[in-house]
Amino acid sequence: MKKRVSRNSVKKRFRRVFTGIVLMLVICVSFGAFLVSAHEKTSADKTVYKYYKSIQIQSGDTLWAIAEDTMTNDYNSVAEYVQVLKDMNNLDSDDIQAGQNLIIAYNDSAYLK
Repeated sequence: MKKRVSRNSVKKRFRRVFTGIVLMLVICVSFGAFLVSAHEKTSADKTVYKYYKSIQIQSGDTLWAIAEDTMTNDYNSVAEYVQVLKDMNNLDSDDIQAGQNLIIAYNDSAYLK
């Protein structure tokens, strides 16, 4: 009977130790995955600065073509950016003329003083 009791207690102890080891491994793997994802996120995020510049409209330029060429990732659509350009430049319509200056926004990772 003592052997049976001791075998059962050994089995129970083995299960507890095994469960504890598995639980610790799961916690370590989860924590490691969290650290890796947090590190990837911070290294992927780089600072981007928004700048403005003036361009001169050339013959044949349209507001929509300029918007398509100069639109940054800050905007969801060309139409949205066209409206921003119109607001920035106090334009009532999409009509622009050659020789006219237009202020546009652009992004750059370099900090300009």
